[in-house]
Amino acid sequence: MVKKKKKDKRLYVLDTNVLIHEPESIFKFEEHTVFIPLRVLEELDGHKRGQNEIARNARQAHRYLDELLSAIDISELQKGITLNDKGRLLFQTFEKERVQVADNEIIDVTKHLRDDVLADDITVILVTKDINMRIKASVHGLISEDYRNDQVSTLGDELLFAGQVEITDSMWESEGVDIKVERKDSPELGTLIIYKITAPWVGNWPVNTHVYSESSSNKNFRGILRAIDKDCVTVEMLPDYEHQYHCWGIQAKNKEQNFALSVLTDPEIDFVTIAGEAGTGKTLLTLAAALDLVYEDKIYEEIIVTRATVPLGQDIGFLPGEEESKIEPWMGAITDALETLSASPDSNDFEKKSGIEFLKNKVKIKSSSFMRGRSFSNKFFIIDEAQNLTAAQMHGLISRAGLGTKVVAIGNLKQIDTPYLSASTSGFSFAIDKMGSWEHYAHITLKSVERSRLADYIAANFSD
Repeated sequence: MVKKKKKDKRLYVLDTNVLIHEPESIFKFEEHTVFIPLRVLEELDGHKRGQNEIARNARQAHRYLDELLSAIDISELQKGITLNDKGRLLFQTFEKERVQVADNEIIDVTKHLRDDVLADDITVILVTKDINMRIKASVHGLISEDYRNDQVSTLGDELLFAGQVEITDSMWESEGVDIKVERKDSPELGTLIIYKITAPWVGNWPVNTHVYSESSSNKNFRGILRAIDKDCVTVEMLPDYEHQYHCWGIQAKNKEQNFALSVLTDPEIDFVTIAGEAGTGKTLLTLAAALDLVYEDKIYEEIIVTRATVPLGQDIGFLPGEEESKIEPWMGAITDALETLSASPDSNDFEKKSGIEFLKNKVKIKSSSFMRGRSFSNKFFIIDEAQNLTAAQMHGLISRAGLGTKVVAIGNLKQIDTPYLSASTSGFSFAIDKMGSWEHYAHITLKSVERSRLADYIAANFSD
């Protein structure tokens, strides 16, 4: 592995996939120099045609570069273009032998910059989202990095904030703990029990963190942190979805599912993210809550479901029909959940089919590819398989929410199928990281697999 030398001056050579992933990456290298090889410009040109996300980003990168070039005297190009009053942008103005493989040519240009063009006090770094290209660059003795501006500080599902904290026996019994219990009548929610807890162990927990305790003195303590003031937190007790309440016939099977149903039905929470492995109940709980809020409480007019159409295996190719027909094969998890929620186990075939059609009347399936410019008001908006979205795509979908709309993003960071995305660069991780401090956002990670003993064993023993 080639180690980066500690030098103040750096020059970053950008690969094509970085600009396609985030066109604004040109401006994200602070006071350092950005270098664009000619082969990258040619590859951008090859990607710019079409209506997909890659083509749009390639065109946007071209627009940025064109604006920067139009603002300078072309005879001064070799001196570079100033970026954000700090960094510089350079283009390849020297000739280099053309090779058939684009990656090899970009690596050759990077080596030439390091060995023959730049001074010894400048570190040359190749930035690419292609793992194989980073390996090839290292083999050639070059320093290479992934593009990290869009990465969150946590890596992987286990290291993300799980959305819950435990108060143990020792914490309850420590010195300086003061607990006050209040009751508050709410016309919508009935009587609310509120704990005011002053304690030295009160941490820097985000608002809407789920607080629980399994201690002998506070067994089955289930609450949500509504406010924090120095060493005092306000915790509101949650409805008991494990024993007392249900959503569309579904009860929680563990505390995490109880937390999920609570925030899904909470009118004060506008955006919810639910993480968890396959079989933890993410989709079923979300749809159950959505149906309850649409049919029973009539808070929302209908349910909108979308997801990134990224295949697990080989692509099945062109699909006939209208938008909903094209996207339906990708919505198997939604269909399965609707079948579970449509009728009781004792129903006959006719009752089950009628139940499914009744529920589908309020469930609209939309493709994420056709979301630009749309706005959904008074809807329950579900983003399924959110781990396969980039940060820009996630931002674009969340911003479709109009007045009175609730957005729920569901994801499993161990099942990312989109090329060049990882747990730390997924739009799902990005949303969790960026939204954490907002008072109308909540997150929960579901941990227990509730499908079957086979699914439970696979979750515990199979690694991706």
